[in-house]
Amino acid sequence: MDLHSERLEAKLKAVDWAVRDVLVGTMRSLQQLDICRKDCFYYIPAERLQDSDFPVRYVALYQSQYVFGPQAGVRYYGEVTKCSAVRRSAITEVSPRRGTEGNFYYRFDIREWKQLNRPIEAKETGFVRDFTNLFLLEHSVQTPELWLRTEEEYRLCSALKRAVWGDTINEPDNGLAFEFRGFTVSFAEGKIFVSDEGRAFARYEISHFLQDPGAVVRGIRRECIQRDSMRELSKI
Repeated sequence: MDLHSERLEAKLKAVDWAVRDVLVGTMRSLQQLDICRKDCFYYIPAERLQDSDFPVRYVALYQSQYVFGPQAGVRYYGEVTKCSAVRRSAITEVSPRRGTEGNFYYRFDIREWKQLNRPIEAKETGFVRDFTNLFLLEHSVQTPELWLRTEEEYRLCSALKRAVWGDTINEPDNGLAFEFRGFTVSFAEGKIFVSDEGRAFARYEISHFLQDPGAVVRGIRRECIQRDSMRELSKI
């Protein structure tokens, strides 16, 4: 194992997957993005957050494909220094939409906006806001990876990415395969197969994985857990 892999493993082992303290919030315009970056803050309607979402320790800014085009993705994040519940009219840096002046918002003051070493590619999933952790923020390639929920899902996603992507996005050779939960994950004819003793019990399109890796990862994990339960029942 090389030094990079050792460092990644150490960081991975330290992740508390129950903690989701990075708010990923959408930007609705270039003007809003510029002002929030310049004045080091972020704001969101209070109704979009629940008490269980707090504390929010970081905010990451999501730039949608529809609004930002080639500049889409997650590029900036910052540490929260203060969170305040205020009326929308108190957020004077950005003019409110008519009728929202009296609505409650959360304003997050940011220590400084940092730029990710590599932008996280935008894959539209229709979210307004969601939560992730700092490890996923620093190690995701596409936005759906931000919503992985466990170390096991992360490891499976990483194995699939290595197989499907390599240095470039491609279809793996038919002979490529790896083990997950005692089952074989293999690739052929544009599909991902999950097999038990040579018999496929689940299949997914590689194109679906490229579009939404998180959904495919959760599907494979769910299928394997169900198959494993069937194995155990057959022993009774």
